[in-house]
Amino acid sequence: MSTSSTTNIPRWIAPVLKLVGLAIFVLAFFEPAVARENQNYAGWKCASVAVSFEQNIVAKPGAHHEPFEYLAGLSGLINPLILIAILLSPFRLLLTVRRVIAVLIVACMIATWVLFAQQQISPLMGHYLWIAGALLVIAPELLPASTRKATGA
Repeated sequence: MSTSSTTNIPRWIAPVLKLVGLAIFVLAFFEPAVARENQNYAGWKCASVAVSFEQNIVAKPGAHHEPFEYLAGLSGLINPLILIAILLSPFRLLLTVRRVIAVLIVACMIATWVLFAQQQISPLMGHYLWIAGALLVIAPELLPASTRKATGA
């Protein structure tokens, strides 16, 4: 068996990973995602708060913003970046763009965890589902670019 044949991945794997990831990602919006000061917040509420921070930063670019506002805004970018990654999925020529988006998503996840540590926010099941779903959506971008079987050509 040649080494190149061991990297062949069936073509159906990427769309299945993305579809399962998207389902988990959407489910996360309906689950308790974080807890702060003895109160739980659903994923959709977290998303709406993050969007409000994004809007505030964009609407008031010269104003003084606290670091946590930027972190919250970065956290909220995960949702539209996932949507963009899914919309670009059918286009093979945009693999590099999708890989850049995947790196941005991971960077935004890190910003989310920094925010949690700074603001004493505890992640709950919805957060873990949100992260797992997002990672499954972007995981195919890490697979080899070519899924064709080695033909020796």
